[in-house]
Amino acid sequence: MQKNKRKEEIIPLSKAQKENAKEKIKEYIEENFETEIGNLQAEVFLDYITEHMGIYYYNKAVADALSFMTERIDDMYLLMKDEE
Repeated sequence: MQKNKRKEEIIPLSKAQKENAKEKIKEYIEENFETEIGNLQAEVFLDYITEHMGIYYYNKAVADALSFMTERIDDMYLLMKDEE
């Protein structure tokens, strides 16, 4: 198991995205586990999720975009005119 990932392998979040995600984590923990966590705990958890699981969502998004673009390229062939 790789401990330290290269910086470019970690999906970056803007400050606003990170703050929003921390609030969502805090809300989820409070609603589902009936306990409260602080900003630091939420940020540590978010960093863990982003570093260790974010890649799966990133790769899924890239695969979906590739599939979408491939379909559009295939559609382009339908636009070709018969040359005969």
